[in-house]
Amino acid sequence: MLTAGYNGRALLPLRADVLVFAPHPDDETLGTAGVIMRSLAAGLRVHVVIVTNGDAYEELLSLVLRKRPEELAPEDYLRSARIRQQEAFAAAAAIGLPPSCITFLAYPDAGLLPIYKAADAGPFTSRFTGQRATYAALVPDYHRSRFGRPAAYTKACVLKDVTDLICTLQPRHIYMTNEADRHPDHQAVGLFVREAAERAGFAGGLHTYLIHSGPVDDEQWPWPRGVTPTLPFEAHLYDGKRIPEGLPWPPQERMPLNDREIGRKLQAILAYRSQFPVDEELLLSFSKNEEIFWR
Repeated sequence: MLTAGYNGRALLPLRADVLVFAPHPDDETLGTAGVIMRSLAAGLRVHVVIVTNGDAYEELLSLVLRKRPEELAPEDYLRSARIRQQEAFAAAAAIGLPPSCITFLAYPDAGLLPIYKAADAGPFTSRFTGQRATYAALVPDYHRSRFGRPAAYTKACVLKDVTDLICTLQPRHIYMTNEADRHPDHQAVGLFVREAAERAGFAGGLHTYLIHSGPVDDEQWPWPRGVTPTLPFEAHLYDGKRIPEGLPWPPQERMPLNDREIGRKLQAILAYRSQFPVDEELLLSFSKNEEIFWR
């Protein structure tokens, strides 16, 4: 069942002081749960925009459903989108964010960077879901609710939605994934939001967070690994390279978390149980005594 407050349709946002953009359901929690809690406690209005439904995690679905990748059907991926949206509502509840303060854009998981780079191309088609336009999973997508029809998977549509949200919400602070993130979707969200913010004439604070860094086949970020609620994030050397890569250290912003915030953030992370068969250590490693950001 959905969290109380959802009324069967996408709830269009009002204004927000703090606007968080996340590539997938869980990134908003990993990167900014503390910011969200601290902002709400200060009486600020917070809105979270999740750009994809996380509907293309082939490795995870193959493991969980015990199917070879080639046996996975579009409905398997679409079902995972519904699960991940439900988990996003549960994670939000753990940190006190109402369901009306979450918007799903429903652009394609594993497709954002190709869309960003192919400015004049036709609609992108997800090889996982078969979709060429935004769609309703557990809740309707933003574009359909706002404009009465789904948005094609194109750069123009993504920019329109992101720019429209910034203009409508008029935030003072925007949080987004950093362009130096190893994950292509995370890079793309940073690129899309920066471009949209410029189009919208945004003059507030832009803050970026990092989820992935280092080699793909050997997770080296965040560091230290595991649940370490008494420790800060640390840079370290791996194979002669400093992790995180491509970013200054220390980061420009370090926000200490108190014990209550640390505990509630961990509960929010635990809401994303569907990701644990593959990514348990990654997710739990964001249980630290701070959150960090680059401008």
